[in-house]
Order: sequence, then C-alpha cells, then structure tokens
Amino acid sequence: MKANTMRRDKAPRRAVILTGGGWPGAYDIVRALGLAGVKSIVVSSQPDDIAFHSRYVEGRINLPEFQPSHYEKIADALEAIGTSVEEKPVLFYVGDAEVGFVHQFRDRLQEHFRFLLPGDPLTTTLLNKSRFYEFAQRCGLPVPRGESFSDARDLRKRIGAVAFPCIMKPSFNQDWFWKNPAERDRLPSYKQALRRFGSKDDLLEFADALPERASGFVVQSYIDGGDDAITTFHGYFNERSECLGYFLGREIRTNPPHTGESAYSRTIYNEALAKQSIGYLARIGMRGIVKIDYKLDERTNDFMIMEIEPHFQFWHLPGAYAGINLPLIAYRHQREERVGLSGGYADDLRMLYFLPDIRAYWGGYRKSGEWALVPYLKSFMKKKYYRIFDPLDPLPFVRSAMGFGGRILKRLPVNIIG
Repeated sequence: MKANTMRRDKAPRRAVILTGGGWPGAYDIVRALGLAGVKSIVVSSQPDDIAFHSRYVEGRINLPEFQPSHYEKIADALEAIGTSVEEKPVLFYVGDAEVGFVHQFRDRLQEHFRFLLPGDPLTTTLLNKSRFYEFAQRCGLPVPRGESFSDARDLRKRIGAVAFPCIMKPSFNQDWFWKNPAERDRLPSYKQALRRFGSKDDLLEFADALPERASGFVVQSYIDGGDDAITTFHGYFNERSECLGYFLGREIRTNPPHTGESAYSRTIYNEALAKQSIGYLARIGMRGIVKIDYKLDERTNDFMIMEIEPHFQFWHLPGAYAGINLPLIAYRHQREERVGLSGGYADDLRMLYFLPDIRAYWGGYRKSGEWALVPYLKSFMKKKYYRIFDPLDPLPFVRSAMGFGGRILKRLPVNIIG
C-alpha cells in the first residue's frame, strides 16, 4: 500500500472520498465538491484513478484491492488520515462495497470522520437485494413481483413462482464480479448479466452457469420499456428523516442499453413523484444520501421501485451543475452548518459519458433500431456537460485519454506496433 505523507493542517474545507476503484465515481464527487470550493483527499484502490489528477484534490492515498481480506489495512489507512488533520473531515463513499465497509467499521471511523448512514438494519437491508424485496413488500413500497432463491437448484424446484418476462439480480452486486478467468469466460460482466429473460429454459440455463454464492439471488418481473422509462430520485435526509435537498433525473441512454450505467442523462421535474419518494423514504426512516431507481410500468402507469442505494454516485455531478449539490448539502449538514431545503434546479440539464455512450449506440441501440444515426447525432445538439471532460479541470480527461490510448495499443498486433 502506497500513501503520501499527510501533514497536519487546520484548513476546514476538506472531504475524504473513499472508492474501491474501477469507475470514475470518485471524480464525480471531487468535481461536485470542487465547484463549491471544497478540496478532497481521494482514497482509492485504483492506482490510476483519474480523480488523483484533479485540481480539486490535495491528498492522494493508494489502497490495496478493495476486498474483505484487506479491510483492516484500509481502515488503518483511513484512521491515519483522520489523525493527521485538526478537524474531522466529512467521509464520502461511492459504491455498495464502500457503504458496507463504512457500516462494518463505523465505530472506528466515527472517531475520525463525519458521515451519516441509515440505521444498522436498514443499511444491511438496502445492500441486499433479496432482503430489500421482502422489506419493500412489508413497507408497502411499489416493487415488481419477485421471489428470492438460494441457488439454481432452488430455482428449478420453484420455477412456477416466476412470472415471465423476468430479470435475475444477485443479492449483492459483488456476487457477480467474477473472480477468475474461467468465470469471466463463461459469464457476461455484471451489467450485461442483468438482462431480460423471456423463457424458463433461458433463465435456468443462465442460473446453472452461475457460481454458487451463499446469499443467493432474486428474480423479478421485467418491466418492458426504453431508457426514458427509467427515472431516478436523488436526495439527502437528516437524522430525523427530513429531506434537505432533492432532484430527479431520467436516462437518455445507458451502457449496456436498459440495464447498464448512465451514459447520457438529464434532469427532469416530476413533483408528484418527488413527493411520493420523500414519503417512501421518511416511512422507512432513511438518513443520509439516497437514490431511488424507478421504472415506469406503462401497463398501469405506475412508477415501480427497482432499488434504493445509500451511497454517493455519478448523478450527483449533473445535480450539482443543475443547482442541487447533494454532496455539498451532506458536507455542510455533517459539519453542523445550517442547511435549509434547497429550492429549484435546472430542468433538462444533460450530462454525457462519451465513450460508454458510443459503445452503447454501436453495440446495442444501432442494432436494435432504437436510435438511428441521425436522431442519435441530433441528441448531442443540446447544451450538455461531460462526465470526464471539464475545461476548468483538464488533467483527469488527459489521463483518461492516455489510458484509453494505451489500452488500444496493447490490443494491436505486435508486428503493427513493433
């Protein structure tokens, strides 16, 4: 584990961003905070994390691989940061694994950092899709019909409980991050594995190929519809489950299509859905940062909850540009500054993640006919921001481009580059 030397510093406007790496998620939060003048210390398991190169970053800590076997070392590294500064910094976490880690080590971390998680049972429930489905039903939240299974054998025994078309999800996202070459050769990547199954045979064939995981999986009814049927609520709630700020977003395209990560997105207004969302989250006692993924069921015109995520993420960057900076609200609230309910935000503010969007179009939307070339190109004509490129903070984009170019060169035949 490599770490820079942290000097003692009384500067109060500082945040610590924890990420297991693999995504540009840390940079999203670094930029959102940087827009408000808050500097960050990035603590990442990704050695070439582009967030390290941001002008808004004043400290860089390289962690070992973000796996349970390394959690003690990671906790030690965070404690070292906490003891090196005069005032407790605010801790941000950008993924399910990171939330689970902070929850597991919360007693140690609270001595050195400020953060606000949901209560213990709720955090555990939100991170486990099987538990969440059962919890949502008990709480009267609108979720698609589903059933939890322990493994493929259990699915075969109770296949009659499944309604088609359907989608299968692991109880924990990390369960489908394949651990060895044999699994990676046999199975698609996590987001590509989240797909529509139209028949019993297809579902069972996929289940039989899965490596066994102790936590099992959940199978839910699949709600058909394009990416514009996917709407998201984003908010921050205080200790009394009162909402201090929120906005809504909608996907334009995802990579892969319909089940993947945001590739091209925009903010929207839907006050009725916002009010419903705040009511749902108050009902379950939500605290801290939260995202609700909805999909509109066109048969009933109801927004169905796909999942609730209690961590910081990509959407908070376009939200900050739109006028609702949830990371800043969290930062100020946890520093015990007065934070009133934030007001309006820019409608139809767009953010593009360029390369994933190109991949989604070329490998998916073009083939399915959902986006012909001319409408696809016209979709870029509206004013937009870019997830990686920022003219005021260009170095992360430069490092990202260099990394992409290096990966391309490695794939070329030796006789071409030699």
